[in-house]
Amino acid sequence: MILALTAAVLGMTQAAPQPVAGGPAVTRLEATSAPARDGTAEDEKLPLTALPDLRMTVGVAVGSQGPFRFLVDTAADRSAVSRQMAAKLRLPPGRETVLHSVTGATRVTTATIRGMQVATRTLPDVDAPLLDAAHVGADGILGTDVLRSAMVRFDFRDKLLSITPSGRDRPRARDADAIVVEARRREGRLIVTEAQLDGQRLTVVLDTGSEVSVGNEALRRALERRGLLRNERPVTLGSVTGSTLPASFMIAGHLDVGGVTLTGLGIAFAEAHTFKAMRIDDRPALLLGMNALQAFDSLTIDMAAKKLRFVMPSASAGQLAENNRKPTGG
Repeated sequence: MILALTAAVLGMTQAAPQPVAGGPAVTRLEATSAPARDGTAEDEKLPLTALPDLRMTVGVAVGSQGPFRFLVDTAADRSAVSRQMAAKLRLPPGRETVLHSVTGATRVTTATIRGMQVATRTLPDVDAPLLDAAHVGADGILGTDVLRSAMVRFDFRDKLLSITPSGRDRPRARDADAIVVEARRREGRLIVTEAQLDGQRLTVVLDTGSEVSVGNEALRRALERRGLLRNERPVTLGSVTGSTLPASFMIAGHLDVGGVTLTGLGIAFAEAHTFKAMRIDDRPALLLGMNALQAFDSLTIDMAAKKLRFVMPSASAGQLAENNRKPTGG
């Protein structure tokens, strides 16, 4: 799921959330089962390019053409391509389909993409929904339909990304800096049910395609009953279809995800259709966006093994830098 924020949110995003390290960086969720770093992953690293917001893109070749800039979106159930790129490559039309975005379900046309490559890795062929590049902010989106058997590693410190086969059958290695969290699969995405926000239990979905973390109304109501809503302000969220959604924004206290703790997390609460599409709209739930994930040195998402691997910032890095982006007009 991809969200574009208005200037109101950009102005309220004060500082990056802080990962909290308390003792050894391991959890009872078997940190020793973290996928080992291997030569393949090292060879497949590609530079991440920052968009004007917090999201990042990676170069994707299509056949002999490209590279094109694609978002890697772990909360998107299918990949997409911009109309502009489809026209440039003369991609053959595909079947009509239903696209589930933050604002609802929309019937869209598709184009067939064959021979997508990230470095030397060839991705599955897909019928990708056609979207406007101005709404996506990139040439396309890599969703879970092409990543379901992959291990995706975001190296936020060095701005690198690798997409390699799942590490579920590889030898395991202990990494003292890593926290590994076990996840479950729901509608093609990975979710974590062992999570709490200021003491409220909730379900968390990692959303690398969203600039901001988004909570559903069930989570907002639960926090309101506990008296935990803090200085909410109205904002507007935008979807890849160009439509918008009203929301309220606040800074939360502590989020714990399977032993990984963040403080000072900005959350936008909205009746996002994504929660309904994943069948988690009836319980407190959160889409954890890039405003939270970039607080770590790296994040590895192993879709097939259903594991998330967080690497905490090094002690020498000190306090995380503030988000110095200035509000944009419009």
